[in-house]
Amino acid sequence: MDAPTFPTISSFVIRFVVESTPGAYRGEIRHVQTNEEIHFNAWPDAVAFIQRYVPLEASQANESEVGSTDAIT
Repeated sequence: MDAPTFPTISSFVIRFVVESTPGAYRGEIRHVQTNEEIHFNAWPDAVAFIQRYVPLEASQANESEVGSTDAIT
């Protein structure tokens, strides 16, 4: 009988600082399980960091990027 498999959980804390210039922002993202953190000025950098822990497909990452950009501006 096969042993049960459990999901892998990755949690992230993301902070955005919205600058006074329209559309300008910067941020930090931290992987909770390892406490590793990076600073970013572009959303694709944050997505690349997440992909180190979560096997996102390229199409999923691009869809997330479009939706998130709309929410920031």
